[in-house]
Amino acid sequence: MFEGKYYNGRTSKGMPAFITLEPAYIRVAWQTDDETGTEIWDLSEIHNSEFNDANTILEYGKFPRQSISVFEQGFKEALEQQYRDAKFLKSSYSSFAKTGMTGLVVGGLSLLGLAIVLFVWGIPSLAEKVASHFPVSYERAMGAQLHAQMMQGQTIDSAKTEALQKYLSALKVESDFPIHVTVVENDMVNAFAVPGGFIVVHDGILDKMERHEELAGLLGHEIGHVQMRHSTKALTRSLSYFMLASVLFGDVSGIAAVIVDNASTLNNLEYSRTAESDSDKAGLELLVQNKLNPKGMVWLMEKLNSDEPEFLKFISTHPNTNDRIKEIESHIPKTNYKPQPNPELEAAWAELKAD
Repeated sequence: MFEGKYYNGRTSKGMPAFITLEPAYIRVAWQTDDETGTEIWDLSEIHNSEFNDANTILEYGKFPRQSISVFEQGFKEALEQQYRDAKFLKSSYSSFAKTGMTGLVVGGLSLLGLAIVLFVWGIPSLAEKVASHFPVSYERAMGAQLHAQMMQGQTIDSAKTEALQKYLSALKVESDFPIHVTVVENDMVNAFAVPGGFIVVHDGILDKMERHEELAGLLGHEIGHVQMRHSTKALTRSLSYFMLASVLFGDVSGIAAVIVDNASTLNNLEYSRTAESDSDKAGLELLVQNKLNPKGMVWLMEKLNSDEPEFLKFISTHPNTNDRIKEIESHIPKTNYKPQPNPELEAAWAELKAD
């Protein structure tokens, strides 16, 4: 018989108790100033327990869950001798402790591996998830700051920007964000989306285009990035550790500041294969919505799929360009309509291409 404390699960006050280890059950005889009682614990209802050098705790039943706490030396050994194969004696702590130094090393390495996985993949993934829930107004305001930051030191072609905005206005576009385009003087063949609905187009890529359907496909592609928040997600993912530091130091509003301060990284972001594929489909969909020749996306990709280094910027994302062309071509037969001329788009295109 061992002395201990009995807890009935209804109050936090322990009652003095005597615990007897019977062959098929444990008897708990408890007493208070006013009453006494006896509990019979069936072995199958006793839960996994934890032991240490000073105390042994056993829990019993469902709700309210009873428990006993025994400080008396020898109780643990008596339990193990009396109920050698009982399930409740095979606690995770005891099993782990029995592994000795090997268990400690394996456990430590496992925890270290888990920490590395969380640091390398968990935090960026979490940041991307958070970014997908930014309110539209928040992302728009952040994008406006980003765009202004990026345009510093750039030479904006005002005439072509106005012409491109006219072209965009003549298109039927579906987006949660108001789309604003800017043409900058830069020979590099490139265009990219800024969070919040801002699109930057280099005049180098405009010079390479021969048909306005290519431009419509390009705008549709970049609007797809905006609508699906690819650039916002990519930015937050790449800057996730800085953002985490802002949150840890209690500066939640600093998230936007971190992103804006790193505006220069936006120009060098690469999207996943899935993101590029989805934006290619968005470009094709824009052509379809406006009854323009769906081959505009193919013409754009074929022109950019060149060995010349200057073309590499726009297409240097993960998906192979030939694979992207094949995928676009696989969707074109499903677009069952006859392309229609659009004088307003053609006029804006002519203005854009005028010297």
